[in-house]
Amino acid sequence: MRTAKWPQFLTLTLRPRDSEPVSTLETLGRTFPASEVRVDADSVMMRIGDGAGAVTIRAGLRDGTLSGSLMQGRDTLPFALRPIPRYPAPRDRVEAWAQDIDALSTRFIRLDRSFTPEERARFLAHLEETRSRLPQLHDNEVIMRLASAIAVANNAHTRLYLLRNATELRRLPLRLWWFGDGLYVVRTTPEHRRLLGCRVDRIGGVAARMARDRVAQAFAGNASWADYMSVYSLTSPEALHGMGIIPSPDSVELAVAGCPAGDANRTVVAPLPLARRDGSLEAWWDLSPRHPGIDSSWVHVLPRDPLPLYLRNPASNYWFEYLPEQGVLYFQYNRSQDAPGESTARFGERLLAALDEHRPRAFVMDVRFNTGGDLTKAADLMARLRERTRGIPRFIITGRTTFSAGITQVAAWKQAGDVTIVGEHVGDELETWAEGGNVRLPNSGFKAHFANGAHSYSPAPCPAETYCHDLSSPPLAPNVPATATWADYHAGRDPSLQAILTLLTNRDR
Repeated sequence: MRTAKWPQFLTLTLRPRDSEPVSTLETLGRTFPASEVRVDADSVMMRIGDGAGAVTIRAGLRDGTLSGSLMQGRDTLPFALRPIPRYPAPRDRVEAWAQDIDALSTRFIRLDRSFTPEERARFLAHLEETRSRLPQLHDNEVIMRLASAIAVANNAHTRLYLLRNATELRRLPLRLWWFGDGLYVVRTTPEHRRLLGCRVDRIGGVAARMARDRVAQAFAGNASWADYMSVYSLTSPEALHGMGIIPSPDSVELAVAGCPAGDANRTVVAPLPLARRDGSLEAWWDLSPRHPGIDSSWVHVLPRDPLPLYLRNPASNYWFEYLPEQGVLYFQYNRSQDAPGESTARFGERLLAALDEHRPRAFVMDVRFNTGGDLTKAADLMARLRERTRGIPRFIITGRTTFSAGITQVAAWKQAGDVTIVGEHVGDELETWAEGGNVRLPNSGFKAHFANGAHSYSPAPCPAETYCHDLSSPPLAPNVPATATWADYHAGRDPSLQAILTLLTNRDR
């Protein structure tokens, strides 16, 4: 569908009237059921919702293409949809995977813009080599090969949804995080609480860092993003088995050390049953005992209180607190979306009022956990904050999970100047492709996400013949690098905020 910016991907599913499930429109990662549908021999009318916000679709079938317009309020957006191929029922697993590969090599690659011509050729060659070996490959190997083929784009938004944006593979009953001095267990089911606080040195006999490097082949991104994404794959027996790290997906052997509960040095852990989830699951949620995750019965290595400031409100999209002893206004921005009960705009008015009330000596914006969302939601607020905080020290805390729209905000502040970045390197580069949509593979049901919207946050020129979200930011490497060690985390210390307070103290001397 043509918009003022990037093409918007639509999937229209038409079913007989009064059937279950009903006809739907899928776009921007959401599925909307139709409230009314009329289908004739060569035309379609679909209505979604009621009242002022209702969406109406009218289209006609011409030469195998469904062309028409989507109308909402005063907006009318033209679109053209191609039919999704219908494959025959596969005779066996080999034919089923071959059909999934065909969907990638035809539909997916046609829609994506992130591959260079050379990467496109490598992607197709990788798929064909996998197709030729399907009889010999285990299903888990096929899955990780498909993910690795898509990762050839070297674009972090171009990916196969397996563990983060959707849960399609099993997980172990524990959660991990990379600290400055190793990989540690931060959350478990109650039955495995003895592993809390253990450092994981080896997985299936492979050194933890080497295992990280191996699973990182299945997703694109920089080193920071690889650290983040690896904690999903390192707790998935299917991913570990598919990448050749463990001999069987039935259990995972871990070599651990430094366990508070004892001197265990080897343990074998069985996976939990698969609980499919069609939605994002952020690994950073596991850092705070105040985030319920998907199961509040899990136990955490940290007590609920006291917690350092950055872990106190993990379920809030945005919040702030004035620190009177330090004279600092601290603002944590965790998600670029409106929060239930308070829009970004309304929250912004409260935040700006607090600036006027307290007149802080410094302003800190913490986006270390902001993995993205809608980059337009806070554009006005950010512009007003940049203007209203001029003349006082301004700091931005970044981390490996600062991604997508989270990076957009950092780049805009850096472009404006007079800001100090503290923490870890953000989770992506300054030249990326995003937006796009999902192609669902016909048999596995996995979603392959393509990217078609250009983002250029460096002085480099935008790609030709496309809309581009363009900024000219200097590099976003931290001015003051800071990464928590296990001892920092376990003791409730935040090296990033502490570095800021030290800088402020030194300025006053």
